[in-house]
Parts: sequence; C-alpha cells; structure tokens
Amino acid sequence: MAARKKPAPRRTPALEWAAAGIGLLLTLLMLGAMGWRAWEGRGKAPPSIEVRADRIVAANPGWVVTFTAINHSPATAANVEIEATAGDATAATTLDYVPGKSRQSGGLFFAEDPRGKLNLKATGYAEP
Repeated sequence: MAARKKPAPRRTPALEWAAAGIGLLLTLLMLGAMGWRAWEGRGKAPPSIEVRADRIVAANPGWVVTFTAINHSPATAANVEIEATAGDATAATTLDYVPGKSRQSGGLFFAEDPRGKLNLKATGYAEP
C-alpha cells in the first residue's frame, strides 16, 4: 500500500490579509474615539449654557422670541430650563437635551413686543 501524501498547506491570500488589517484598524480607531469621548467628559466643568435671541417676530396673538441655547462645555445637560423676561412679562420653556459642545433652539411667546427689554438666561438643568 502506498502512503497518502499530505496536501501542501494553503497560503492565505494577500487580499484576505489586507481586509483583516483594515477591519482591525477601523475597530481600533472606533474604540479609541469612544474612549477619548468618555475620558474628555470626565471631571470637567459642568454644562455652560449661553442663551441668545435669534429673532423676534409678530405671531397671532402676540410675539415669538426664537432663541439658541449653546453649551460651551463638553458636559451634557438635560431638562435645561430657559427663562425670558421683558419688563413685567415672563416666559419659560424646557429643552429636553443639550449635548456638550452643541446648540439647541426653541421659542418663547409674549403678549406684547419684548424688543428692547428682553433678558434671556438658562436657570437650571439636570444631569442625564
């Protein structure tokens, strides 16, 4: 009886090695980016919310003040309370979520024209 020859081991094609290398690189980059984002937000200052009036427009009935809330901090804020005063009138709203280093917009209603006497500010937030 003749002994069987073992087949020669197949070599892995270069294209397969290249695909595996690209997959490994992308995985490492993704894990590094997520780790960086997690590390960046730890131990930092609390959210820093600046509120700017964008437009004041007549609306039936009354006036609408559109605004932008800008979070200058990397920390995220939830349930951000926005308050506006114009003379004796006060309006308030809550933004559900203002991520770190981002902007959210909204609007407030007034019965009378608030121009010239408008004061906007963030009055509180919750940690998500």
